[in-house]
Order: sequence, then structure tokens, then C-alpha cells
Amino acid sequence: MPGARGGEIGPYDKPLSDNTFLQFLRQPRMLLILLAAWAIIGALTEAFSSSDLFLDLNDRDLDGALAGRALAWESIPLAVLYLYCARDPGRFPRIFWLALIEQAVAIIACFYHWGRGDLGGESILIPVVVSASLGALVFLHIVQHREPELGST
Repeated sequence: MPGARGGEIGPYDKPLSDNTFLQFLRQPRMLLILLAAWAIIGALTEAFSSSDLFLDLNDRDLDGALAGRALAWESIPLAVLYLYCARDPGRFPRIFWLALIEQAVAIIACFYHWGRGDLGGESILIPVVVSASLGALVFLHIVQHREPELGST
């Protein structure tokens, strides 16, 4: 077993914080670009609503007075905001709170629609895993870069 013998350090004995790939993903600018890409994928999912890859309506229409709102590409402004903030992430630290809320709501929405029977487990698996992963990266960023509390010296 690596690292089991006196003092040897194997490739799996490094702490997770030393992982260069995770360090790369946790950079504020990279994290915002990943969030923007995920939001763009969300818009593409809505745009290509007759695709096995994105959203398959099985040749049915969404009906209802407000059904058009369900596929209104609302993730595009969010992607634009993430890309705008990625130019200078240090200037917009609170964007990460919005990102954390967005990822949490996306996960909740997936489980809500799965519970109602609107979506199958295979349809929520990738969105939940990606949103949870991005949410974890955002959470780590927020915790490690907290602003000083008011009144503290």
C-alpha cells in the first residue's frame, strides 16, 4: 500500500488541498467560467427541446397559459453575469452567494420534478451531480474567502 512503509509518500497520500486540478477549478475566474458554461448548457437544453441529449418532449407540447415561461432561456442573463464578473472576480465577491443559491435551487428543482414523476432518475442524475459539484466548489470559495465581519478589527 502506498505510504504504508516508513516515510514514503505515495500519490494518494497527498491532501486534497494539494490537488493541482482542484486548485485550478477553485480559482475564482475559472469557477465563474464553469458556472457560465453550465448556465449556457441550461439555455441550450431549453433551446433544443426535441433532442435526446438535452430535452425530449416525446413530440408533445408544453401546454398552459404560462408554459412559454418554462423554456424562456432565463439562464442566459445569469451566464452573462458570471462572465462579466469573471473579468475581475475580486471586485464582485458576492456573486458566489448567488451561484450557491442557484446550484442549490437547481438540485431542489430536480428532486421536486423527480418526486412528482415529471422527470426520471436518469434525467436528473447529471444535473444534480454537476450542480452539487459546482455548489461544493462555490461553498469552499465562500468559506475560504469570507469578508471580515462589520465591526471587527
